[in-house]
Amino acid sequence: MLTEVGLDKIEREHLIDLQRDINKSDRDEKYYPQFEMSIRNEALQMAKHYEIFYCLEKSIRGIIRDRLKEFGDSWWEEKIPEQVKVEANKRHEEELSKGITPRSYDLLDYTNFGELNTIINKNWEETFSDMFSNRDAVRNVMTMLNTLRGPIAHCSPLAEDEVTRLHMSLRDWFRLME
Repeated sequence: MLTEVGLDKIEREHLIDLQRDINKSDRDEKYYPQFEMSIRNEALQMAKHYEIFYCLEKSIRGIIRDRLKEFGDSWWEEKIPEQVKVEANKRHEEELSKGITPRSYDLLDYTNFGELNTIINKNWEETFSDMFSNRDAVRNVMTMLNTLRGPIAHCSPLAEDEVTRLHMSLRDWFRLME
């Protein structure tokens, strides 16, 4: 393990790639090597933040979907705020009009992170109050996570303090569900 850590350090310091990553077989070897090593190293560092945020956002959608399905098949029409439905439908229609494969046929997958917060807040009393410890805390943690999501989703590096803030916000999120 110490050798791996040492090799990681050498790769970063000298902006070289020693081809040790077993997942590299998934990379597009035609185009990937054409990017500067500094950009590839930055992407490698940001990938772990993207991965954790991907899991978080998908799990929050799953929680919302599972909880609201308890109200029957018309949960989308009855429990989702009108503006969220309009925006999700607009994103879905825009995707369909471009002729690409739709990401989903579930409109909840077309909501953004801020809208997920809105859905939880609107349905707090009858759906989420027994799952989370405090409504304001959920709103604040989700707002912070949404702020941190920006650089992750838009290919900008996270500053060291923001990585710490991301980890603390994730810890806060899971604590709210205890």
